[in-house]
Amino acid sequence: MRSILRKVIIALVGAAVLAASAGVMVVALGMALFALLRPLLGFAGAAAAVVLAAALIMALVGAGLERWILKPGHKAKPEDEQDLLQKLIGMAQDRPMIAVGALIGAIFLAIRNPALTAVVVKAFLDPKPRPNKKA
Repeated sequence: MRSILRKVIIALVGAAVLAASAGVMVVALGMALFALLRPLLGFAGAAAAVVLAAALIMALVGAGLERWILKPGHKAKPEDEQDLLQKLIGMAQDRPMIAVGALIGAIFLAIRNPALTAVVVKAFLDPKPRPNKKA
């Protein structure tokens, strides 16, 4: 169990390092493109060109991810009588990269909003509905 947790932590740290490096490279590329186009197009024109380039990259990456996630010919399996946890585990096994992204998002949400985290944890740990007290 400890070795699995250690591998997951190492994978998350590696993903964070790669994401930070990619962010730095995107900012540097944007600055270089701006510096290259500023003498030709002026300040506003160069800024607009950088925004257009970023929008094109986002559109291409989004289209690629959509094709990767929604593979042609992929048919949904019939819904069985499964509980929520079994469905989530099955989805994580089918698409591990999306599961890692969702996990990272949930961690950031938990860090930013501890009150919501407490409510969710309490809901999972207290499955029995409490009786309503009417006065």
